[in-house]
Amino acid sequence: MPIPQFIKEVIWSVYPPRYKQLADKKFRKSLGYMSKVLLIAFLIAGLLFLPKLFTLKSTIQEEFSKFEMFTVSGEIKQTAPVIVPQTNPWIAFDLNADRNLTKEIFVIDKDNIRYRLFGIKSIPREHLKNPGEHQASASGFFAKIILLMLPGIVLLLYLRMWLKYFLLIILIGTLFFIIMELTKWRLRWKQMLNIATHALTLVIIIELIFAVFAAGLLLPILPFLGVNIYAITTGLYMALIVFGIVGYHTGAKSKR
Repeated sequence: MPIPQFIKEVIWSVYPPRYKQLADKKFRKSLGYMSKVLLIAFLIAGLLFLPKLFTLKSTIQEEFSKFEMFTVSGEIKQTAPVIVPQTNPWIAFDLNADRNLTKEIFVIDKDNIRYRLFGIKSIPREHLKNPGEHQASASGFFAKIILLMLPGIVLLLYLRMWLKYFLLIILIGTLFFIIMELTKWRLRWKQMLNIATHALTLVIIIELIFAVFAAGLLLPILPFLGVNIYAITTGLYMALIVFGIVGYHTGAKSKR
């Protein structure tokens, strides 16, 4: 049974002599490879993060207990219900009447908040106005809202991480391209970008796994698009690019 090309590329990314084949690919194919590695790393990190989701309610409740007093007050008047969107609504906001949840995902009426998550749930609005006195119900509500938002949060985080790594490839790959132009080990820009892309394989996996447990151990140096750039993995990344360049030229000589 032949080994899938993607698995081969993962193995080759940590075996410098194979960077000759990797560097000569089309750059868009290397970006496709990086996207798959990031997706798989997200799935692994998600599985590792799963136990924390089961303790989310108790974590929020513990945080609420730190408030000596936490009350929310305010006056809102409506002339008509707020429905978003008008057809097949997701959210209904009507403080002048009791309103049942039918097609909506989220309904706020004069007394209760109703929402759909594995069935229809509700919580009195008064519990959210004073979560300090109603820690159990308020923390359960916020935990479920976070679960509802989780797919969107994950998608947004994936896009941010993808953009971070793409810009790292362009910036650091271009830096090494300029440096190599001053030596006898010259490479085309496309080849350098391909090397920089595949050198990210270990970096992506390490950063996503450490993000679940202790990202601080990687020494964050600056925030970027809501995600961090880390000193340790940036140093590792540059070292892997150097290994890739050496591997490229070693592989090229062995074919002569």
